[in-house]
Amino acid sequence: MFYNFLVNNKKMQKLYILDGSWYMYRAYHALPEITNKDWENMNAVFGFFRMVLKLFQNRPDFFVIAWDGPTKTLRHQNFPEYKANRPAIADDFKRQISVIKKFVKELNLNYYEIPWYEADDIIYSIANNVKNNQLQIYIESLDKDLKQLIDQNIFFSDSSKSEITDTNKFISEYWFEPKCIVDYLALLGDASDNIPGVKWIGKKTAQELIQKYISLDWIYENINNISTSNREKLTTQKELVYNSKSLIELYQIEDLKTLKIEELKLNVDFDNYKNILKDELWFKSSENIIENLKKLYQCWEQPSLF
Repeated sequence: MFYNFLVNNKKMQKLYILDGSWYMYRAYHALPEITNKDWENMNAVFGFFRMVLKLFQNRPDFFVIAWDGPTKTLRHQNFPEYKANRPAIADDFKRQISVIKKFVKELNLNYYEIPWYEADDIIYSIANNVKNNQLQIYIESLDKDLKQLIDQNIFFSDSSKSEITDTNKFISEYWFEPKCIVDYLALLGDASDNIPGVKWIGKKTAQELIQKYISLDWIYENINNISTSNREKLTTQKELVYNSKSLIELYQIEDLKTLKIEELKLNVDFDNYKNILKDELWFKSSENIIENLKKLYQCWEQPSLF
């Protein structure tokens, strides 16, 4: 179904924007130890490139990877406790991150890593800057704040599960428009990022408030119409909820404002892929996948006889 969805929409070119930091983390924690010829663990490296190869089955015309910046972000300046609850990155994972980034360069894949910004900010900026190019944009990420971008040509994608979230699917899940999700998340907070939100306001209440009032501003404009219990929570924690929103809101990065879609063109050298994944990294099981992809791309590029 996932592949058919893409084929039916092939008249428009496709851009895939990948949250590379999430892909690495996902691979490292999902897979058992996988060693190379030097007996080094390479599970994150293996998983990352296998997932990228699976994405290539969808035949994107444009492709880019977004990395988290190497330093603390602008959000840390406003809220030092931001993500402070996260454990330190294991040395084994750090080593594999360096390996992944090294081979992303060698494979000539497009990527951006910008100091002070997170991968989400890069994805948000790229999608906003190129969305008027008659493109279908697929965002590969786990972060809910990026769902605010969903519209008729921007989709939230998880190709590992063959799932695509469009506007209709989003509304059927949340019962409000995608643009409202930032205010919804500000009410809820995000424990994984140490964003507080409003204490004692749960998903159901937050959803009902956003359904009715659309935004935080309108919630507070109508605060006297809200039940006594929730009114007290919202009133006493107003500063906290707006601070939470400022941490969830994504930055439009100035350096990406002049980005042209042509700069994100996907040019895949499958022979180079095979040399690196099979011979250098010792991922021999990738050989058949790469050969099948090579045939798929060759068939796609052949001119029609009709």
